[in-house]
Amino acid sequence: MTDSFNGQAIDPGRIRFLTFNTWGLKYIARFRKQRLTALAERLAGNLDAGNFWDQNPNDTKEQYDVVALQEVWCDEDWNYIVERCKHRYPYYRRFKSGMISGPGLAILSKIPIESTFLYRFPINGRPSAFWRGDWYVGKSISVTLLKRTSPEYPPLAILNSHMHAPYALTGDAAYECHRACQSWDFSKLVKLYKKAGYSVVVVGDLNSRPGSLPHKFLTIEAGQVDSWEQKFGVQDLKDIAALSPANQITYGGTTCDSTLNTWRASRGAHEACRLDYALIDSNTLHTLDAKVTFTETIPNIGSFSDHFAYSILLQLKDLTQTDQKPHILQETDHSMAKEQALERIQMYDDLLLCIDNYMATAKWQKLWRGTHFWVSIFFIIASMVVTTFTSNIAGWSSIFWILFSVALTASGLIDGLISLLFGNKEIRALQEVYEEVSDAKRFLSSSVNN
Repeated sequence: MTDSFNGQAIDPGRIRFLTFNTWGLKYIARFRKQRLTALAERLAGNLDAGNFWDQNPNDTKEQYDVVALQEVWCDEDWNYIVERCKHRYPYYRRFKSGMISGPGLAILSKIPIESTFLYRFPINGRPSAFWRGDWYVGKSISVTLLKRTSPEYPPLAILNSHMHAPYALTGDAAYECHRACQSWDFSKLVKLYKKAGYSVVVVGDLNSRPGSLPHKFLTIEAGQVDSWEQKFGVQDLKDIAALSPANQITYGGTTCDSTLNTWRASRGAHEACRLDYALIDSNTLHTLDAKVTFTETIPNIGSFSDHFAYSILLQLKDLTQTDQKPHILQETDHSMAKEQALERIQMYDDLLLCIDNYMATAKWQKLWRGTHFWVSIFFIIASMVVTTFTSNIAGWSSIFWILFSVALTASGLIDGLISLLFGNKEIRALQEVYEEVSDAKRFLSSSVNN
């Protein structure tokens, strides 16, 4: 049985998703325009676009119902994708809120989009790390609510995100606390849409490995199921790291840092990891197929992106065939098994410890930048006094002191503003998450002890 939306044939009980980090950084990402052009042609099923695939692009395996993209930051790229793909995906949206170019999140759909919403993470890097850009683009969650495909199936809520990137495995540059806090906000949003009756699908580049704290919050706390693990089971990451690069993709679902990706060929084979996900509500959805795709190379260019794409085929569960209401959270904290409750309490403790550890860094950043501001004022005044003496001895020296004052003024003012505005905001946002998690832990602990 198929339905038709604007001429697009849809199986109302089965939805095929694609999530793809396109690496669309302007001026930085190599061959950006050519790669995203090839992506658009492949999604559009253009046979004349070049031999970018091993199979016929009109094969149903390439006929996705919903395509969630990340890092689409250039208007010209997005406009080209929309123009080439609108015959297949007449419903589309790119989210733009952000200081520079927006979060890079976009969606293409065969199913009509009923409404959209963008939630920006309050804890998301630092403006002083301008070379990383996470703070400036405004990492977010884009929420897209789709029209119900059929009365017997729940409506879909697609939550697409690109969480803060790790720039190291450990230490301050890992931004572990930022992603953990983002996943806490994420889990609350997921639960709200579930309670509203939606079947929630979380997709995107979550920049978190399976079993990490953010992954736990999105699965254990939010109640989502990792579609790859639902299909293939929970996997040992050490075993996956020991496989060949091809088997890492086939059996481990690795989408990032694979040596088979031309933009990451210099990485060690053990560095390959799974960062791109589709986390589903298992009460309303079941994974029929899951695979890593877009692993081919574009002739004379290289891989489509520095990530591979991830696609899934989902079966929607017929709500009329069951007595339960699967789209509403069934479990309550009071009826939860003690073992599950203790697991969540431990997860809360891990996040509280993570915030405590990072809070010292946040306060230090605020302190030294504020100190730099006041010290700069002192030296600016001092340089003016010194100039009056040195200019009588050597007139050219006044130029040096003027340049020195300009540099102090600029750097001191920037650091002062970061300390006063951003520093306070980040610390208060961290304190807010700390209190929220403490409230949840306190309630769950009292439920376990009763």
